[in-house]
Amino acid sequence: MATKNTKDNNKKPFDNNAKRAQKNEEREAARQRGERQFSKKTDHK
Repeated sequence: MATKNTKDNNKKPFDNNAKRAQKNEEREAARQRGERQFSKKTDHK
């Protein structure tokens, strides 16, 4: 019984940095449109 080739050298390289950059651009565009507004100011009296 021969040992199986278990290496994953045929996987496509995954560009996490480009994905993150695209996500940041989308978040920035959403922020400029006024989406996802969050303020830490509270009105506890």
